[in-house]
Amino acid sequence: MKRVHLSTTALIALISVPVFSESPIPRVDSSCPTGYYRAGDYCKPIPSSRSGKAIVKEGKSCPTGFYSVGDYCKRMSGSDKEVISRENDVPCPTGWYRAGKYCAKQ
Repeated sequence: MKRVHLSTTALIALISVPVFSESPIPRVDSSCPTGYYRAGDYCKPIPSSRSGKAIVKEGKSCPTGFYSVGDYCKRMSGSDKEVISRENDVPCPTGWYRAGKYCAKQ
C-alpha cells in the first residue's frame, strides 16, 4: 500500500476549494446582488464570497427558503433548496415541483 503525504499547505488548499460552483445569473438593470460581480449581461458569483446563491426574482415574491434583495432572491443560510424559474407556465422538469413562479427540486 502506497502512502501519500500532503503538506499543511496542500491540505489547506484542498479544504478551501468549494465543492460546487454557482452559475452566473442574468443581470437586472445595472446591479448585481451582494456576493456577485457584473460580467456583461450577467452577474457572476465572487469565488471567495459566502453570501449564498441568488436567483432573479419572478414577480413580487421569493420561493420558500429565499429572501428578497431588490430584483433578486437570495438563499437563506442553512437552506439547501434548489429552485429555477418556471418559464411561461411550462411544467416543471421531472424531479421538480411547482412552487409559485418557480420549480423546486424534490
